[in-house]
Amino acid sequence: MRIESIYTHRDSIRLASGQIFARLVSVDGSRKPAKTLLLIVDTGAFITVINKEKAEESGYKIIEERGLNIRGFSEKGLVCDLRVIPEAVFCGFRIKDVLVATPHDDGVKVSEVLGMNILENFSFGFDLNESEIYLSARGDFISQKPHYSCGDISIFEEEE
Repeated sequence: MRIESIYTHRDSIRLASGQIFARLVSVDGSRKPAKTLLLIVDTGAFITVINKEKAEESGYKIIEERGLNIRGFSEKGLVCDLRVIPEAVFCGFRIKDVLVATPHDDGVKVSEVLGMNILENFSFGFDLNESEIYLSARGDFISQKPHYSCGDISIFEEEE
């Protein structure tokens, strides 16, 4: 049985330096792609993390300044602002109110990662030979971390 037969959607991924990269595309008010982020898929990260400068360029608003301290970056952790992407598309699914963390301090460089606050909403698998991710929405999934969960998830259909 091929992996694609058990999932509803698929998208291309990029493989580099032993890491898997996937696209998250923010959508503007006209429902057109506005900004594409290429993020490392990290099933060990509980939240999606992006570069502060990219978030500011894209206009992602801070909803909680210094709202999160991610352990493991240093002895003190990484103090992050919580921002929201109002609408994004991941592998054919429209996701509202995507919460992302950005370093609070200027000049802090981080690896940008697609975390479980997005991934936990899907059953997913990878075909590394074909460089593709396959996934299906989990339905009425209730996040284990509701503070960081996304808003509504539905199939993305561009309006004409």
